[in-house]
Amino acid sequence: MEDNDLNRADRILNSLDGLQKATAPDFFYTRLIGKMQDDVEVKRKPFFVLRPVFVTASLLIVLVVNVISIGQLNKRPLQKDTVRSEKPATIESFAEAYNMGTTTVYE
Repeated sequence: MEDNDLNRADRILNSLDGLQKATAPDFFYTRLIGKMQDDVEVKRKPFFVLRPVFVTASLLIVLVVNVISIGQLNKRPLQKDTVRSEKPATIESFAEAYNMGTTTVYE
């Protein structure tokens, strides 16, 4: 058993005799450094929503919608603060009190 272990150890040590230091191909390190620098220089593109053109267009659309809605609010006729009536409450009186009649904002 000891002889078997010694023979095995000798075979392993003898197999290490032919080893040589590994060498890299020519210009390997130069190419490696170049690739590493290219990776560092590549910047991530901003997400589509964060681009200035998209943000500017979105803000312009919001501004236009706000201006149109404010303009429509100014065109609405003034309504009474409260509607007091001695008549019983009906659907028509409720609609008149909350300006839910046939006129709409779009007219």
